[in-house]
Amino acid sequence: MDVSQYLEIFIDETAEHIQSLSDNIMALENEPEDHDVINEIFRAAHSLKGMAGTMGFKRMQHLTHDMENVFQEVRNDKIKVTGDIIDVLFQCLDAIEGYLNIIKETSQEGDNDNEGIIAALNGILNGEEAVAEAKQESPQEEPASSGAAQAEGGFAKKYLTLKLSDKDKETIKTAEESGKVIFGFTVYVQKDCLLKAARAFLVFKAVEEFADIIVYEPSVQDIEDEKFDMDFSFFAAADGEEIDHLIEHSKAVSEIEEVVGEQIKYEQLIEAQQKKTTQEQAPAAEKAVPAAPAASAASAKTESAKTGGAAKGKPANKPVANRTVRVDIEKLDALMNQVSELIIAKNSLVSISTSDTAVDGTQSQTFRDQIEYLERITTSLHESVMKARMVPIESVVAKFPRMIRDLSRKLDKKMELYMTGEDTELDRTVVDQIGDPLQHLLRNSADHGLESTEVRKERGKPEVGSINLKAYQEGNNVVIEVGDDGNGIDTETVKQKAIERGLVTPEQAENLTQKEIIDFLFMPSFSMAKKITDVSGRGVGLDVVKSNIEALGGDVEVKSKLGEGSKFIVRLPLTLAIIQALLVQIRDELFAIALASIITIEDIGISDIKYVQAEEVINLRGNVIPLIRLNQVLDIEAPEEEPESLTVVIVSKGEKQAGLVVDKLLGQQEIVIKSLGKFISNSKIISGATILGDGEIALILDVNTLM
Repeated sequence: MDVSQYLEIFIDETAEHIQSLSDNIMALENEPEDHDVINEIFRAAHSLKGMAGTMGFKRMQHLTHDMENVFQEVRNDKIKVTGDIIDVLFQCLDAIEGYLNIIKETSQEGDNDNEGIIAALNGILNGEEAVAEAKQESPQEEPASSGAAQAEGGFAKKYLTLKLSDKDKETIKTAEESGKVIFGFTVYVQKDCLLKAARAFLVFKAVEEFADIIVYEPSVQDIEDEKFDMDFSFFAAADGEEIDHLIEHSKAVSEIEEVVGEQIKYEQLIEAQQKKTTQEQAPAAEKAVPAAPAASAASAKTESAKTGGAAKGKPANKPVANRTVRVDIEKLDALMNQVSELIIAKNSLVSISTSDTAVDGTQSQTFRDQIEYLERITTSLHESVMKARMVPIESVVAKFPRMIRDLSRKLDKKMELYMTGEDTELDRTVVDQIGDPLQHLLRNSADHGLESTEVRKERGKPEVGSINLKAYQEGNNVVIEVGDDGNGIDTETVKQKAIERGLVTPEQAENLTQKEIIDFLFMPSFSMAKKITDVSGRGVGLDVVKSNIEALGGDVEVKSKLGEGSKFIVRLPLTLAIIQALLVQIRDELFAIALASIITIEDIGISDIKYVQAEEVINLRGNVIPLIRLNQVLDIEAPEEEPESLTVVIVSKGEKQAGLVVDKLLGQQEIVIKSLGKFISNSKIISGATILGDGEIALILDVNTLM
C-alpha cells in the first residue's frame, strides 16, 4: 500500500493536531480537572497515533501511543494532572513537532527514539515522581561522529569532516601553495535563533573583512532557505591573520552561541577526510531498511477510523474535519495571475473606450455596457480570489501563549499574554512570513521589556507582567501591535551607546528626537542587552525584523515611555497582488501611489511654502507637513519654470504625514503589482511596476520609505 500520496494531508493534519494539543494542554494546566479538555487531548493523541501508524512512522506512533496511555489513566481518574506531567507533555509535543519537521524535509521521521521522554511517560504510568527530568534528544544535540574532533565545551570541529569535492580540495590546496594561511571554522547558532540564515551571512560578512571564504557547507541556497541545522562550517584563506581575531569578530554577531576554529594544513584535512571515510564504510554494510507491511498500515488506518464521539459540553478546540478545502498556494497564485491579466485587458478596453478613435467617431452604447459588465466581473472575481487567499493570523499567533508560558518559567518572571483580533485576516503569503518577526518582538518584551518580580513590586506594579498582542484592520492595511507594561526604552542609554559606537557625535546627539534615538535599535548588531542570553536582547535582531517587514511592504513604528512600557506597531498590506492606486505624472514619467496611503490632495501656492531647518514645509489646517519633491528624490529633471501653485498629494505612515509634489494627476485605477525582481533591488522607493491599459509602464512608489 503506497501511502506517500497522503503525505501532504498527513503533514497538514498533524500540524493542526499539534496546535490543538498545545492549546488544550495550556488549558489543562489552568484547570486540571476539566474532563472535556482531557477527552480532547486523548482523542488528538489517539488520532495522531493512528495517522503515524498508517504512514509507517513507527517512532511517532510509539510516542503518541504512550501519551494516549497516560491520558487513558487521567480520564479514569487514576492519575492526577500535575505541573511535572504538563512539562513532560509539552516535551512530547516538541518531539512530535521535531518528527514533523524532519518529515517535511525528507519524507522520513528520522532516527530519534526520544527514549528519555518515553521513559518519563512510563514513569507517570508507574507512579514515579521524578518525571520532569526528561530531555528531548533532538538531532542537532546528538554527539558528533568520532571523525570530528571535539573542541572545548563539547562543540565539534565539523569542518574536519565536511564532504569535500575534488574541486573543493583543489581550491584549498591552491590557496595554501600561494602562501595563504588556511583556517577551518564551525559556527554554532543559538537554538532559539529565529533568523539563522541572516546570522550566517552576517558571520560571513565579518570574516570576509579579514579573509577570503573559499569553501563552505551548506550551500548559499540552502542557507537562504534555512535548510541546515544550528551550525555551519567553512574554510577561509588569509595573509597570516590571527585565528583568535577572526573568531572574535564571528562571535560578535548576535545569537551566535560558539565559534570553533583553527589554522589547518591541507595534509591534516585530507587525513581527517580519509579517517571519516574508513569509519563510514564499516557500519554502512550492516544497515537495512525493512519494508513496512501493508497489513499493519491498513489495521492502523482502521483503528484511526474508529475514533469517535464528540465531547459533551463546550469543545476545547476547533474540529480538524471542518468545512474547509485545502488549496495549494501555487494554484491560487496561478488563478491570481489570470485575474491580473484579465484586469490588464479590462484597462485596455477602458482606454480604448475613452479615446478619440472610436469607430465612425461615435461610441457604441453596447460597447460601453460591455465594458461596465467586464469591470463588475473582474472586480467580483478579484474579491473572490482575495477572500480565498485570506487567512486569519490565528494560524501564526496560536503558538505564542505556549511560548510565553515557557519563557515565564525560564526567565523566572510572572507574565501573561493577552491577544485580541486573532480573526483578523491577511494574505496567505504575508501570514507565512510574519511569524518569526512577531515571535522575536514578543521574546524581547518577555526578556528585556518586563522587569523582574522584585523590581515590579518596588515600582508598585502588579507582579504579573502584561504582554499584549493586538491585531486589527485599518483601511487597506492590517496593524499588529506588540506591547508590554515593562520598563520601556531608556533613550538616554541608547543615545550614549550610539555615541560610544561613533554613530553620532555628542553635539549631534543633543538634537536627536526620541524617534531618531529609538531608530538606532533597528541598526545591525546594535544591542542594548547588558548580558547575552539565549532568549533575546532588546535591539538584537530588530534590524532583521524591520527588513523582513519592509520586504512585505510594511513598516514598524515604536512608542515607548520610560517606566511604563513599549509598543511596537507593525503595519502590513492586506494583499501584495492588486491594489487601488492614484496615477500621477512627474515630467514624462508615470507613477502609482497606493490609495490606502493617501489622505487628501491639495493645491498649494508657492507663497504658502515655509522653511523649518532649511526644509520645505506647509501648514495645512494647523498641521505642519514636510514637502517632498519627487522629481528630486527620483532624479528627474526639474521643470524649467516654477509654477505658481503645486499639486501636493498628502500621504501618511501611521501618525506621520508628508506632501508629495507631483506635476499632474491622472486618476484612480485598480492596478496589478508586478515584481521587478533584481532589476531595481537597490532602490527601496520603487516597490514594483504595473502595466496600464495603453501598454505604458508605471512604477509603484512605496511612500513608507520616503518618511
